[in-house]
Amino acid sequence: MFEQRADQQNLDVDTVYVSCANHKSSYKVACDIVEQYMGENPHGHGQHKVFDMMFDVFESLAEIVVVVLDEVDSIGDKHDILYSIPRARKQGDVKNTKLGIIGITNDSTFLSNLDPKVKSSLYDSVIQFDAYDSEELQQILSRRADRAFVDGAVDDSAISLCAAFAAQDKGSARQAIDYLYEAGEVALDHSDDLIVDDHVREAEERVEKRYITQSINGLTIQDQATLTAMVSVAVDGDEPARTRRVYSEYSNLCSEIGVNKLAFDRMRDHLLELDMIGIIDGKKRTGDGQGGEKYYWEMSTDTGTTIEVLESISRLDDVIDIVVSSAQNSSITNY
Repeated sequence: MFEQRADQQNLDVDTVYVSCANHKSSYKVACDIVEQYMGENPHGHGQHKVFDMMFDVFESLAEIVVVVLDEVDSIGDKHDILYSIPRARKQGDVKNTKLGIIGITNDSTFLSNLDPKVKSSLYDSVIQFDAYDSEELQQILSRRADRAFVDGAVDDSAISLCAAFAAQDKGSARQAIDYLYEAGEVALDHSDDLIVDDHVREAEERVEKRYITQSINGLTIQDQATLTAMVSVAVDGDEPARTRRVYSEYSNLCSEIGVNKLAFDRMRDHLLELDMIGIIDGKKRTGDGQGGEKYYWEMSTDTGTTIEVLESISRLDDVIDIVVSSAQNSSITNY
């Protein structure tokens, strides 16, 4: 769309798109941009060098470059890229290119949590898009189904169920389409000619597991240890749990698997990172009479599915065996 409008007005415009879902830092976003256009991932170079390479990419593209950061809230709490790109020309990082940023997020608190200097750098304008409701998602899916499947291959109730699952979660059209696509794959696996509700239910489980798998496999060992501690707390039925409760479990776990035990505040940072990518959920609320607000944590993803994924990480074998044993004696349905 940018390019079409630009052509109409004789402007030299290009767009750079990055899905930030699996990028937990500005550094990784910059590496992605460099790899897209230079063919090599510069991971291992210092951030200053990588940013220089990124600005070289922008200079090579057009007079005006718009950087689109999808799921921008995923990049963590160090927003160097959001500060640097709008100021690039003023700082001399680019000479002939004007840069702009579009950040896309479902997190309504994202802007309010930005550092003040980043906010002032962005000069932001917010466009609020409401989440799709179930009826709107059904309309979107019906149009997609007409194009993607042969006539009569999708039961209307299956489309309704895909829409309902997505509306209850994020209200995301992309998520609803993922469910419908995966339901088609499930039907193929079962050699069925008609996509029905049972296929959608299995598809929802597959999509959830794929998301959890991708998220966990991209974590550091400290993130994985923190998550395992949180899962153990959940299996014990102690959700929502105070940070101190999770830290106690984490401390024992580190001794078992030979991982360096972080200080309390550093482990809490890892809980916040897990919250940011949607695996767990942390909320501040008034504590138990011992001062101000405290964080309380619980699982956002299915606990049984999360355990299944953690079982594939060899370093966690011994600890996960204990967690699985506890899960089998609890109400965790996957076990």
